[in-house]
Amino acid sequence: MEYFDAHNHLQLYPADAALDAAMAAAAAAGVTGMLCCGTSPEDWGRVLEISCRYSGVTPCFGLHPWFSGEDGWQGRLEEFLRRSPAACVGEIGLDGVKDRPGQREDFAAQLELARSFGRPAVLHCVREWGPLLESVKKAGLPVFMLHGYGGSPELVKDFAALGGYFSFGAGIAAPGRERLRAALASVPADRLLFETEAPDTGGPAGITAVVEAAAAALGRPAEELAELSAANGGRFAKGLI
Repeated sequence: MEYFDAHNHLQLYPADAALDAAMAAAAAAGVTGMLCCGTSPEDWGRVLEISCRYSGVTPCFGLHPWFSGEDGWQGRLEEFLRRSPAACVGEIGLDGVKDRPGQREDFAAQLELARSFGRPAVLHCVREWGPLLESVKKAGLPVFMLHGYGGSPELVKDFAALGGYFSFGAGIAAPGRERLRAALASVPADRLLFETEAPDTGGPAGITAVVEAAAAALGRPAEELAELSAANGGRFAKGLI
């Protein structure tokens, strides 16, 4: 089986040896593609370096909402996007728990960059689903992905109609997460993705356990979901619906 890890932070591994081991384990598990998501100018260079070193790693550059309000990031982000024609914009979004000054303005600016560069966007959202939906509508993005989807099942159709993909992590196996599993079940098959948030969940190789949990929740073969999500991940990384 082939797997695609739709969201991780490989730059957070503390040393090259640990990263090398994690990537070797991922390759042995059948992980052929992944999105490595930056969060601020401080880690974009490392994300780019990692994407050049390992095949199948798509770099993503963005200012995470936790770091909103900083100065000088926009020009640097544009530079990284120009240097990396295959890169996505992300991780960007809105966070209602850590609501830093300038968060909405920075998010809107990055959505515009994604639109103007024609890049897929990787979106973070915590307790801001209504505002995030309106922001995406206004931006007119062709393709985006809601990482670690935690919105309602009812919102899935609205985001999907705008070009949204939906990524789910290990939380789908947790007790008491029936609402999350209902959202998982409501996602169109061609927009479904899975993620590890590596270094969490045992590194990128941990995507196998996430897919198995989804298979159990949906009553579908793990092999089928692995193949489906790998194909979806490849399309998303290319900016395709």
